Formats: sequence, C-alpha cells, structure tokens
Amino acid sequence: MKHVIVIGAGIIGTTTALALAGAGIRVTVIDSQPEAGKGTSFANGGLLAANSALPWSSPGTPTQLFKWLGREDAPLLLRPRAIPGLGMWGVRFLANCRAAKYHRTAATLTAFGQQSLAAMERLLGQNRIDAGIQRGGLLELIRGKGAEGRAESFARMLERMGAKVQRLDAAQSVALEPSLAPVAHTIGTALLLESDAWGDAHQFSVAAAAAAQRDGVTFRWNAKVRGIDVQGGAIRGVRLEDDYLSADSVVVCAGALSPSLVGPLGIRLPMAPVKGYSLTLSADELGFLPKRPIVDDYEHIGVTPLGDRLRVAGTVEFDGFDTTLRPARVENLKHALKRLFPCMRMPDEVRPWCGLRPMAADGLPIISSTAVPRLFVNTGHGALGWTLACGSADLVTSLVTGKANTRDTPFDLGRSFW
Repeated sequence: MKHVIVIGAGIIGTTTALALAGAGIRVTVIDSQPEAGKGTSFANGGLLAANSALPWSSPGTPTQLFKWLGREDAPLLLRPRAIPGLGMWGVRFLANCRAAKYHRTAATLTAFGQQSLAAMERLLGQNRIDAGIQRGGLLELIRGKGAEGRAESFARMLERMGAKVQRLDAAQSVALEPSLAPVAHTIGTALLLESDAWGDAHQFSVAAAAAAQRDGVTFRWNAKVRGIDVQGGAIRGVRLEDDYLSADSVVVCAGALSPSLVGPLGIRLPMAPVKGYSLTLSADELGFLPKRPIVDDYEHIGVTPLGDRLRVAGTVEFDGFDTTLRPARVENLKHALKRLFPCMRMPDEVRPWCGLRPMAADGLPIISSTAVPRLFVNTGHGALGWTLACGSADLVTSLVTGKANTRDTPFDLGRSFW
C-alpha cells in the first residue's frame, strides 16, 4: 500500500490526512505539537465564510498600508522593520491589488469556498466527525459614511459570485440580532450571508485527527522535521530529529513554515507570514452571546459565538515570524468590541492569542505538485484555511492519486503570482 507522509496537523493537515485515508492510502502525520490544531488553527475567527471568501489584496489595501505604517492602533499594520523581509513577495502582493485582479481572485476563492463547504457537509453527513458546526449565516454590518452605497456595491459583487444575500436595514438587523440595539443608529445597511456557517477550527482539527486515527492514520506528535529526503530526484522519506520515516509521497501542510521545509530542495513558495489576533471570552462573564457571527466593517473585527464562548478576531499585522502577543494590539480588539457592544461588561480574562497566517502573494492557496516528483504542497491559505480546508484536502488527494493534474487548477505552484 502506498505510504504518504503529511507534515502538519492543523486544520489543513488533519483534513488532508482524513481524505487520503479515505482514498485507501496509508498515512502518517508529523507535527511538532502534542495534539492537532495547536498552531494557527487554535483560535482563529471561526468563520466558514464560503460566500465572501475575499483576498486581502483589495484595491484600497496599498493606501491603507502606508497610511497606517507603524501605527499600533491600525487594523492593518505594516511594521517598518518587516519591510525588507517581505521583498519580492511584497511587490507581488501590491501588484495583486489591481481592481481587475482582485475581482478575479475573489471569484476564484468564493467558488472554491462554496465547494469546500459542500465537501465539509458531505463529511459531516457521514457522521464521522462531531465538531459543533453551526449554520444560519453571518451578518455583515456596513457602517459609516456612504454605507448604503458601499453595501449595495458589495452585495452585488457577492451575488455575481453566487452568494445569497439579504439586505437589512437597522431595524431588521436588530430584530435578527437584538444585541445590536445600542448601535442601531449607526447601521446603514447589514448583509445577511445566509449560506455561511461557523465553528471552532481547533475542535474540528482534533475531531478530524481522531477520525483519521480510526481510519488507520498514524500521528507522530512532538516530532520535529529535520528535512525531506530526496534521492535520485524523487521523494524517499522524512528525517526527524530521532528517526527516519520512508514514504512514497510527502504532502507539506505546515502553514507559514512550509517554505522553510521545501526551500532546501530548490522549491520557492511565494508566501509570507501575516499575524492575526483573537480574544476568547466566556459567555457567562460577558453576559450575552450574539446568535450568529457578526462582521463589522467599521471596526474591522468579527465576533463569532462558539458554544459558551465568544471569539473576537481582527487586525492584520506584517511583522515577519514574530509571534509576540503585543498588549497594544489586544487592547485594540477590546476597544473595538466595546464600541460594537457598548453595554457589555468586559471580562477580566479575555484569553488573547495570535497566530501566523500563511499568505500567498496573490491571495490564492498553493495546492500543487512540485518540481520534485511525489512532493506536494497544500498551504498558503491566508485567513481562509478553515473555510477552504475540506475542499483543499479533496483536491490534494486527487493530485496524490493522479486523478487530477495540478496545471488544470488555479492553485498550481507554477502559476503567475502577479
């Protein structure tokens, strides 16, 4: 039986392992953590935003980046010291902020997001994973100057990409989500994306790993990869600190660390780490929970109910591989949350977290074969790893089994990233 090693046990790696095992392949997963989903998947925003899977490379991003350069209170922060490290990736990223390219990328991501959510529904329908996925759509608030016009333009763009969008006025928004009553006078228009869902990516990663283990997948926890072994121009295995694992194929699902794993083999992944922050608040301490996720374009945050907790996510920070949890950035999220829900009481414990999102220069994931035979990558999803996980797992499995050709997809490593 073919043996495939998957490097990484976050939401991308665990779903990939599960899909490969479902195809009758013997799989070993390697991760440096003691359990699944302990990296970037641990405390992300929780949104399965399949109908608004948009890249960060919007036409307004370059202006915002330089307008907010170095500002700790900015929702999009480029630290000056990070600029040299971005190099050609940064140039490519800015080139992808052209309006026409942004819309093409958004359409590709949204179509793939919808496919991925459907793949997740099929997986859940098999009753192999119990991960508390909730449905009912997310509510996007459009506030501030020109809100109505911006909302209508945004709604039409989403509808062109196949999203189901309900337009709500302030009164309708409050009827749907009573916790918004104190800010009702600020709501120009709200958009209900009724087909989207939400859930805890860490919980799903753990559940997917458990299901994969029941299917015979082996997990090597607390294992550090020293290198991918290539002999005679083809994959031979993976070197660990204290072991060697032979393999017929390797799939790299290591998020922001993926470039460092394949770089020694001459493979360049045009990716950069982008830091994101979140808070996790107890519903008991908070005093309420919204009924569904709310994305506030004015405060640049998203809030998602996850069982008895509220996840608050926001901010984009270009700071290399620095994972320092900066108090000023945490305070920004707390203040934004308080402005969205002015009557709330802020708990003493907000459980701050930050993680590095693996961002490809053009905003599309890299799900591809490589120049090394039988070496594959499934990475570069940015903030959309949770949304795109199941679709990505199915696609890379098709590549590994030879049922699909990477050149026939928009996620090929050989594509133009400009």
